[in-house]
Amino acid sequence: MLPMSSRTLRAFTIGLLGSALLFGQATDGNLAGTISDSSGAAIPDAAIELLNEATNIRVSANTDGLGRYRFNNVLVGMYKLTASKAGFQTASLQNVQVQLSRTSTANLALEVGAVSTTVAVTEAAALLDTTSAQVQTTYDRRQATMLPLTGISTLGVINMSLLSAGVSSGGGVGYGTGPSVGGQRPTNNNFMVDGIDNNNRSITGPIVRVSNEAVAEFSLQQNQFSAEFGHSTGGQFNTVIRSGTNQFHGTAFEYFQNRKLNAIDEQFKRIGFRDKAPRFDSNRIGGNLGGPILKDKAFFFFNYDYNPTGQASSAKGAIFVPTADGIRQLDSVAGLSKTNLDQFKKFVPAAGAPVAGRFASVRGSQIPLGVLSVAGPSFENIHSYTVSGDYNISDRDQVRVRYLHRRLDSIDTIADLPSFFTPSIERAHLASVTHFHTFAPSLTNEMRPPTLAGSRTFR
Repeated sequence: MLPMSSRTLRAFTIGLLGSALLFGQATDGNLAGTISDSSGAAIPDAAIELLNEATNIRVSANTDGLGRYRFNNVLVGMYKLTASKAGFQTASLQNVQVQLSRTSTANLALEVGAVSTTVAVTEAAALLDTTSAQVQTTYDRRQATMLPLTGISTLGVINMSLLSAGVSSGGGVGYGTGPSVGGQRPTNNNFMVDGIDNNNRSITGPIVRVSNEAVAEFSLQQNQFSAEFGHSTGGQFNTVIRSGTNQFHGTAFEYFQNRKLNAIDEQFKRIGFRDKAPRFDSNRIGGNLGGPILKDKAFFFFNYDYNPTGQASSAKGAIFVPTADGIRQLDSVAGLSKTNLDQFKKFVPAAGAPVAGRFASVRGSQIPLGVLSVAGPSFENIHSYTVSGDYNISDRDQVRVRYLHRRLDSIDTIADLPSFFTPSIERAHLASVTHFHTFAPSLTNEMRPPTLAGSRTFR
């Protein structure tokens, strides 16, 4: 058996090596500030406590010689900040918001007096990030569930980024996924879930789409971001999954869209649709539940939604095939392979009326051709699962578990003939376990085994 000191050193070395293999990630927010007296002089060694009233999780720290404090890796949410020092009245700042990927600044001034006397500030002012020059927009859970654009299309909450300055649609040219940020191509975007790499290497865009009902906070960073966001030069899209609290909470939801609720698009008016547009029915239903596993220590959250979408059949372009008379002529052409011709007749239906001037020359015979009308069905069924777990071992150690799964079933109609339409089955998942340990306000270690992520398509 190794001596205790050697085991500790080995564990510490493995932790550092494991972290070195990972890119820097942003999974939550930080809070920093200064504690001073009424004259503005710094108060060193003041006791600072940060309380999450939803989970009753407390973290503590002390100010340094310049009266500064800092809390790292704080889950996004609303907190109560309290500062105390012998010879001063205790001061509290409530409704302190910790935002994703941002270091907010909250300062407190202590008045001379007894520690037992508490001066409570019931509402914190808007907190600014004074530690960096990054341009960032953050959207909270209420916006994720209330804004209509988060419940449409496969991008979900990523659509909220279009509300930010310097962000526009990618143009619909099929190059990359998501909006264009700062004039860059969508292929330069970076997608993360709780700081976990969620980029699809094959087609760009996210591997797993997150249900807007499972989002605690979503942020977009546009420029001047730090090295931990070094994956891409475009927009940095980071989504944080909801967590449980000390109270059980659940939601049932339904999002519904169809052509009767939507105005007729101009593109349909131009081709003759006046009273109603082509069929479009999208009904997304589901629910979620979160709560404590161990009060004040461990919490869970689960979300499920099911989204069937049906649209009008998509018409193919003009397909010219032999008419019934043309098929009979082919049967009488000498030298043709009967086996091949039988296979042709098996998969290719005969056209109706011939098109004037359209023929196929087969061994000297002019085979009349007509147009075969083909309409491909257009539908998809999506099942999405989101699971999160948080275990607060101590105010210095936290473990977080995240798992997301998406199942999509549709039909591939890229082939021209119905005989070759095939089911399209897509499966995507993202799973991680992360351990955070705070050595000091300026030294935090994040250790994560290899993340399980990927998507597969079967046809």
